[in-house]
Amino acid sequence: MFRTRLRALRDRSGLTQEQAAERCGIGQKLFQLYELGIKDNPGLKTLEKIARGFGIELHELLVSESLASQKRPTKRKRVAIGRGSS
Repeated sequence: MFRTRLRALRDRSGLTQEQAAERCGIGQKLFQLYELGIKDNPGLKTLEKIARGFGIELHELLVSESLASQKRPTKRKRVAIGRGSS
């Protein structure tokens, strides 16, 4: 799943593996290994770099492309209902 998500993010950005790796602050070979699924257990710091490189939150990096492409729900405003004084 991670490799598919990584490839989708790169394709959507129109970047080569080298450009994406540079943007994320990791080596091109490491990026390639993740995208090919040869290496599949990136550390937290690497995940944070990749998310930051693509301008997304860490949790968005770890979900499938179909979930990530769904529209985010808007936050609802809380309305305080208080008791009026009599």
